[in-house]
Amino acid sequence: MEDTIKKIKKTDEIADYLIIGNSAAGLSAVSAIRTIDKTGSILVLTNEQYKNYSKPLITYLLAGKIGLDNIYFKDDKFYEENNILLKSEINVKKINFKDKMVISDKGISFKYNKLLLANGGSPIIPKIRIVEADDFIENFKNKNINIKVKEEIITQEMLDSTNYKNISGIFTFTCLQDALQIQKYIIENKIKEAVILGGGLIGLKSAEALLEIGIKVNIIELSDRLLSATFDKYASSIIENEMKNNQSNIYTNNTINKILVKNNKLVGIELKNKEKINTKLLIIAVGVVPDLRILKESEMENEQIKYGRGIFTDEYMQTNIKDVYAAGDVVESFDFITGNKANIAIWPLAVRQGEIAGINMAGGNKIYSGGYFMNSIEILDIPSISIGLTNPADNNDGSIEIIKDFKPERKFYKKIVILEGKIIGLILVGNIDRAGIYGGLIKNEIDVKSMFQA
Repeated sequence: MEDTIKKIKKTDEIADYLIIGNSAAGLSAVSAIRTIDKTGSILVLTNEQYKNYSKPLITYLLAGKIGLDNIYFKDDKFYEENNILLKSEINVKKINFKDKMVISDKGISFKYNKLLLANGGSPIIPKIRIVEADDFIENFKNKNINIKVKEEIITQEMLDSTNYKNISGIFTFTCLQDALQIQKYIIENKIKEAVILGGGLIGLKSAEALLEIGIKVNIIELSDRLLSATFDKYASSIIENEMKNNQSNIYTNNTINKILVKNNKLVGIELKNKEKINTKLLIIAVGVVPDLRILKESEMENEQIKYGRGIFTDEYMQTNIKDVYAAGDVVESFDFITGNKANIAIWPLAVRQGEIAGINMAGGNKIYSGGYFMNSIEILDIPSISIGLTNPADNNDGSIEIIKDFKPERKFYKKIVILEGKIIGLILVGNIDRAGIYGGLIKNEIDVKSMFQA
């Protein structure tokens, strides 16, 4: 790697291609650039300490199914062979688009000719009251370990994104560092039970890993069911029943009202319904949002990049500012099924968007035709997948046809959503063998009317 750094040191001051983000979208862009431009200098900045890793695999790392050596998807040779300068632990604070300069929180500046924003998302940390609590008594009422608090000192402090790491026992679960820290904390504190705030994909991924290593979980979910964004009540019920059968608790229509701490260590939580749960481990998994902090810091001094929930791009993955592109979880791009812009934060789309951005940055001409939501998870040996529009809001005109096959005794459910003869949504639970076929029908907009006629 040292030879590579020496080789491009002279071009380091002005990079032909500067990429913020060292994951799926960023490194896909690097590979695409090199198919066209073999010699232009490439500088990759990341705020993490690791060279790269597959984010979907952090669940399996925490579960002990793979080791740290198996989580990387690009080795050192990738950087060497593609003549890349990688700078780790660089926190980009703002960008001067006029002077084409990226500035770190330590005042280090990097100049560029073409820029790719591929800095992903950041976890949502809801504001929750922090309560200093003393003199806990374990009460085994209803077989749940609850806390009686003889005295609570209500503080003015609220848990948020700036201070949650100050309390021992509170984590998020979106990056490799999270997984390693949780793993270490579990071992050191002999954790047997945990609370997960959020019953969406990240919450279920967390639960999947913890259950695999024998830790009982308590999932707190604000909506009426798990995976409510993509599952309906039938699909959710299969997962919920299996989790309950494995000594796990699910609290729907609920949330955390108070964080109970003692000497800066988590000792419990209080729910909205006033029930208290004794826990030393809380994973906050209520969602991820595109990381727009860099843009917001840059707005006062610059022409503004347009964004909504995420950064807006055209079909070439270019922003409204010339020579600035965006790809991956930070963007709000075309949803192939709904026809609207959406933030679809999944690995395969990040790879595809990064590839298209890289080709166009290097002078190519490739169009992004859009993508759609697709998530899969296996929990307690029950595989599931959801694709596209699974819960259409209304069907007053009868234009949408929904086909269901629900066999709870077999832990099986299939739901197909059809609009004008084409599949626009799919849920499979228990058996996902044909998911690839259905995905192909959706992607290629195949008319399936004849397949489902009686």
